[in-house]
Amino acid sequence: MAATDLENQTQAQSGKSPNTAEASPSKKNDETPADQKAQALMALSTGKRHMLCQDIPAAVESLGEACELMSVEFGEKAPECAEAYFYYGKALLEMARLESGVLGNALDGDGESEKSEEDEEMEGGESQEEEGAAGEADADGLKEAEAEKSETDSVEGEKKEGEDAAAQEVEDEDDPSNLQLAWEMLELAKMVFTEQLEGEKKGSITPEVKTTIEKKLCETFLTLGEVSLENENYVQAVEDLSLCLDRQKASLPSDSRSIAETHYQLGVALGFHMKFEEAVVSLEAAIAVLDSRITNLKGKTESPDETKKDNIFHTREKEIAEIESLIPEIKEKITDTNEMKDESVRKVAEMKEQIGFGSSSSSGTGSSSSSSTVKPISAKPISSISIKRKAESDPTEVAVKKAAISTSKTGSDPVGSAIEKAKKSST
Repeated sequence: MAATDLENQTQAQSGKSPNTAEASPSKKNDETPADQKAQALMALSTGKRHMLCQDIPAAVESLGEACELMSVEFGEKAPECAEAYFYYGKALLEMARLESGVLGNALDGDGESEKSEEDEEMEGGESQEEEGAAGEADADGLKEAEAEKSETDSVEGEKKEGEDAAAQEVEDEDDPSNLQLAWEMLELAKMVFTEQLEGEKKGSITPEVKTTIEKKLCETFLTLGEVSLENENYVQAVEDLSLCLDRQKASLPSDSRSIAETHYQLGVALGFHMKFEEAVVSLEAAIAVLDSRITNLKGKTESPDETKKDNIFHTREKEIAEIESLIPEIKEKITDTNEMKDESVRKVAEMKEQIGFGSSSSSGTGSSSSSSTVKPISAKPISSISIKRKAESDPTEVAVKKAAISTSKTGSDPVGSAIEKAKKSST
């Protein structure tokens, strides 16, 4: 009786009637396509709301469910799925950043935990000395038995640890990281958006819809660049951000803040790619766009900002103050980039000096010629920021290679495999 009451209470708390538990599966099967579409759109809306509230884990769950439902309802390459793919990829990127931050905090705390353990061991040793010499004889007798037992246990423990490490390595290879899955979902979004703009049905879309899709495609390129920056794939980041900038310049007003943001991100990527002069040019271009925006705001001739059209508290004065607070940050980034360049030059000079010293001892006059062949690109600046990711392989390159191999050998569609990964992640 008590078990039945507990079950009924649990069902009531979950919003289910105790008398309709067996009828729910049939009800689910009776859902119409309109109901399934509404459920998918609700999951997408919920995920976007979680993103705005910075509840990233909940956003990943809701958007993963939206991708699964929409791919079943409309098809994996349907235009209706592109927005869900984009937001799911963006949520996964934020989740990867959260995990990286948690990992960094954990590593910072290792020193304190080790210090506390050492203190405890020292206190324990002092208390044992205070016990006196009465139990030393018994302790010596037990030490031999414990030594034999600990030796056996250590061998078995090392064997078990090796098996666990191997199993974990296999599991890590099978399960893609959030960063890799984010890249795959954004690639799917890019493919669908591009097909809408450049595919066979491009003539059927209205100019308004085309403008909206073009804007979303630019956002997808920008987010792909951010994923590559997190993954330290600076070549790919520069490529995606350059494509984004070209499309924005062709479709947006010259004083658009979106163009300024892309200039800034491209400057950061070029700096990490050790193209310092180009990085400074891109960062200065971002400042030029913002200055142009301020001038137009003061003259009331600015282009409309779609992100602020629904903000009833937005005013020109507030936007001017906001932009003016951003410009010093970009100038500081320019200073950092120049410092990275100077550090790189210094490292190259040191390398030339070392090579010149080594060659002079063996060949005399060959030092100047050998040192002149050193290229500045070979030195990496100390001040460059390293993202704490696995060093074994680049998830982006692995994903590209896997997709290329599977397409060429089996003829399978990489879209389906990415959707399967999204389904697994949502569960």
